[in-house]
Amino acid sequence: MVVPSDSWCIRNGFVTEFQNLGQTQQIPDYGTAFRQNDEIRTVISAMSEFMAANEFPLQSLEAELNRINNESVEMSLMQGKSGSVIEESPVEALRRTAKADIILNLDYKVTMVGPRRQIEFNLQAIDAYSSKIISGNTGTSSPVSSATPMTTILEEAVLSFKDNFLAGLQRHFDDLFANGREISVTLLRYDSSPVDFDSEFEFEGDMYELAEHIDLWFSNNTVEGRYSLNDKSANRMRFSQVRIPLYDTVMGKERAADAQSFGNKLARMLRKEPYNLVVGVTPKGLGEVWITIGDK
Repeated sequence: MVVPSDSWCIRNGFVTEFQNLGQTQQIPDYGTAFRQNDEIRTVISAMSEFMAANEFPLQSLEAELNRINNESVEMSLMQGKSGSVIEESPVEALRRTAKADIILNLDYKVTMVGPRRQIEFNLQAIDAYSSKIISGNTGTSSPVSSATPMTTILEEAVLSFKDNFLAGLQRHFDDLFANGREISVTLLRYDSSPVDFDSEFEFEGDMYELAEHIDLWFSNNTVEGRYSLNDKSANRMRFSQVRIPLYDTVMGKERAADAQSFGNKLARMLRKEPYNLVVGVTPKGLGEVWITIGDK
């Protein structure tokens, strides 16, 4: 999915401000950008055609935003026979956002060189699961007449780096198929939990901490046992660089795996004997999940 960069949105005034712990923060307002700026629609459309021509079809951000908006309107109008309405928490609303495996973060600036204009172009491919940059390039078109269509200027800028950019994408996909997706998992303890991660449980006749049981489960359920335990205490564990298979079998059917599906598997294990824990699973996007014990 091609997404206008934060820098482009801020530079062009397409942002929404909100207060977070007394600090004013800005987030991109993509919907307003598409409604009021024909140029960004043209640029993203041209990028979509370029990627599709090179066998990397894109999901439309504008179409997905419209779908989400229509869904929100429909949910607000739904009413049960008794007059009850659909409830949705802010977290649940946040989850109903556009999802794509790879985000193409696009920034560009049109500058005038005398009576002619050129485009400075920056494109980064970001893995939505790990937030790592997997490919990126910059390009600058030659100065051309101000009457030259934006798509023509863009095409020249893209052609200047397309081979390296596409090669970076292909290396990423090759790595996915060989080593799995990369996600992060955080386990947290509510104070209502009767146990913590230092509590001991039996395994093959010996007693081991719950953290050790979980660590063994990660070793058995990741691709080639690849993961890192970054933080461990009585109340918290955090795993990063967790490599999970691209696909998983759930209830007898194969489906694409993500952080939530991986977290659900861990939760099912912790709900069983000998643990019998109350476990909650909260996805934080495609590539991160929080597992809570003691409450949901």
